[in-house]
Amino acid sequence: RTVSGGNTTLNLTLRSLLTSHGGQYTCIATISLPKISLTMTNSSSVTVQVRIPMPDANISSVPLNNSVYSGTSIIIFCTFTFLPAVDTPLLVTNMWIGPQGSIINKNRTTITTAQSIMVYNTTLLIN
Repeated sequence: RTVSGGNTTLNLTLRSLLTSHGGQYTCIATISLPKISLTMTNSSSVTVQVRIPMPDANISSVPLNNSVYSGTSIIIFCTFTFLPAVDTPLLVTNMWIGPQGSIINKNRTTITTAQSIMVYNTTLLIN
């Protein structure tokens, strides 16, 4: 708290922010003058948006060289890695888009457990 020339400044410091810290914060000031029965209240708000870094996406396949004969199968793996600081439910949507630009598969998954690092795996089998 800082007082200077009739102004009082209050600071709220949020450290190691998590996604649950996002939202509206309000400062309320009340001044009372009991001798004349006067009370005045005022407030101001700010909305904090907590962002998370983009997930890393890595793709691999079996066979590893991505070269297959006609009539055989290939399995393609995609792994998304999310960094920490997510402590609220996270909706993961992934799509597999084929060579002609059409959507082959689309999935949505809600992750509700907080971990130090979250990994989401998805697999596409083409046979």
